[in-house]
Amino acid sequence: MSNPYQLRFDIWQQAKDVLMDKFNSDHEVWNNWQFDGHSTKIECPVKERPVFPTNDQIRKEAEKIYNFVEQKD
Repeated sequence: MSNPYQLRFDIWQQAKDVLMDKFNSDHEVWNNWQFDGHSTKIECPVKERPVFPTNDQIRKEAEKIYNFVEQKD
């Protein structure tokens, strides 16, 4: 079984992966929309250029994951 530090690191990694997956997906959509000549009549599903996740955003996502795992119901 993992020690508490390893579990904490694993949750951090999971949170980072979730946010990076979203960033990469949104960035690909935004980038393709901007540079592939889509009609200007149709709005891009990603309104603004995605921003790389910050440590604070990763921490908040990790807290959400931890709170979910901690629940007993």
